[in-house]
Amino acid sequence: MTNKLDKILTKTSSILTLYLTSGYPNKKISNEIAEILFKSDIDILEIGIPFSDPIADGQTIQNTSYQAIQAIDEPIIDYTFNTIKNLRQKNEQKPIIIMSYLNLIYQYGITNFSKKAKSNGVDAVVIPDLPFEESENIKTILDNQNIHLIYMVTPTSSKKTIEKISKIASGFIYYVSSTGVTGSRENLSEKNFQNIKIIKNISKIPILIGFGISSKKHIKQIKPWANGVIVASELINRINSILKNKGYNKEKLNNLINDFVQELKN
Repeated sequence: MTNKLDKILTKTSSILTLYLTSGYPNKKISNEIAEILFKSDIDILEIGIPFSDPIADGQTIQNTSYQAIQAIDEPIIDYTFNTIKNLRQKNEQKPIIIMSYLNLIYQYGITNFSKKAKSNGVDAVVIPDLPFEESENIKTILDNQNIHLIYMVTPTSSKKTIEKISKIASGFIYYVSSTGVTGSRENLSEKNFQNIKIIKNISKIPILIGFGISSKKHIKQIKPWANGVIVASELINRINSILKNKGYNKEKLNNLINDFVQELKN
């Protein structure tokens, strides 16, 4: 059976992935955000599982993780799988990626995690703190469920590591646009994209660029280098702007998310 991600990735450019933190700011609104995003014109949905020590995440996503952990009164992975199960009842075709830290997956049990991911409709998993050298076992377990393990490459990754990743990666390669943590940035340096040339010399695997991507300007800058983008912190910042207002409602949330998606796509 074909992985849903593979079909989307046949698009050569302008693939748009948006991110949400599972359970943020609470169950009700998190479910609303998930539903609106999934119905919107995005190509891929990435759902981050909150973790108490999210080392790759900047302040914006860290804050959402802390709030979600406090708001969710059940195991966060089970809650996330249940969210995905509900989304899948509405749309079976749009790919869903989970981002989770290694500690959470180990505690849950890698085999159990992969089976639950498969049964609930997950297409790929990103594990930011999983060293490439220690990834073989998890990759094999996920491969057995037809779930892609998404490898991350950074501007500081060694040529040797990039070559190894390029040869075995499936789905796409998540290229980190800058060193450091997630978060919106004003400018992107094209020097940060040089390692993409190494990937392209070895593999035809699609490349999506994330970390600091927040505007149409960034997307235009990235277009010659990659197949698409992953946007996280900027969307959360915008959602936060209406959550702070007393007049919050689902219609405002719906308009904000869909306007942002169109802003990035047009």
